[in-house]
Amino acid sequence: MRRFVYCKVVLTTSLVWVLVDVFLLLYFSECNKCDERKDRSLLPALRAVISRSHEGPGEMGKAVNVPKDDQEKMKELFKINQFNLMASDIIALNRSLPDVRLDGCKTKLYPDDLPNTSIVIVFHNEAWSTLLRTVHSVINRSPRHLLMEVVLVDDASERDFLQKKLENYVRTLEVPVRILRMEQRSGLIRARLRGAAATKGQVITFLDAHCECTVGWLEPLLARIKEDRTSVVCPIIDVISDETFEYMAGSDMTYGGFNWKLNFRWYPVPQREMDRRKGDRTLPVRTPTMAGGLFSIDKTYFEEIGSYDPGMDIWGGENLEMSFRICSARLIGNCNMFARGPRFRKATPTFPRNGPVSQEHSAWLKSGG
Repeated sequence: MRRFVYCKVVLTTSLVWVLVDVFLLLYFSECNKCDERKDRSLLPALRAVISRSHEGPGEMGKAVNVPKDDQEKMKELFKINQFNLMASDIIALNRSLPDVRLDGCKTKLYPDDLPNTSIVIVFHNEAWSTLLRTVHSVINRSPRHLLMEVVLVDDASERDFLQKKLENYVRTLEVPVRILRMEQRSGLIRARLRGAAATKGQVITFLDAHCECTVGWLEPLLARIKEDRTSVVCPIIDVISDETFEYMAGSDMTYGGFNWKLNFRWYPVPQREMDRRKGDRTLPVRTPTMAGGLFSIDKTYFEEIGSYDPGMDIWGGENLEMSFRICSARLIGNCNMFARGPRFRKATPTFPRNGPVSQEHSAWLKSGG
């Protein structure tokens, strides 16, 4: 009798473990479409957040305060890139960031067959830590099957660490990273055009060289383009302090516009747009103009509308030029957060040519674009 009871226990236990194994196989297999999407969307978050401790300078987007004894050195280093380089260099290249998305965004599922994307990042004498923190955040928080490559375009940088050292470093990364070198200082637009022409992905995503992606940043951008390939989608642009590198969540209730000087500005979302979304803040905002620094666009459509004007020289001119070219939807996706920084610099970057943005745009509009 005892042997019979013992056999029943063994068989029952074995059956339970078999059922557990079957459940796990189904959960993680490609046969289960819904769960596959969950798994794919969680992997970048697991790599970026769970795999590392949240302790350390700047982790979870916390501010870094330089000790008083180092204040003078910090001020000298600040002049190099117009942000607190000492604080940036203290922070890990793959630091963790908080997930500040709306609750409704965290549970959204996206199609399996989203288009893939190439990331284009232009840099000129960028700091090592900010440039590579951008690259690492892209890789760590992007589903691998959606990230075709990262294309870094060097606009004639002069710093030694951005030459061979950078080339050797990016070879070690798990995603293909290519570096294209401009022969002479050409400015943002012409460097972006060089990068865009070299991309292999279905979608081009343009980013600045001093950004940090948050969890779930990419899928909403690509989902809108899958729905309508003529949509051009921007993320919500959060803020990284130039003094402390603290991550500060932006507002999902602003959209793009411009003043009479043709300078891009953020304005409150009008009531008509709030009514169109019927109170659902997870839906994208339709915006008259868009920030030209961070957006995704179908590569073929980018070419159809004439891409960028290679004669656009002035810093900031890309904001309105791309908005004027686009005849379809300009969207700000409220489910993808993206920290752009360091923000609020006390001086703007130097470019081959300086001058008022309004004069540049005025001449461009008179010529018919």
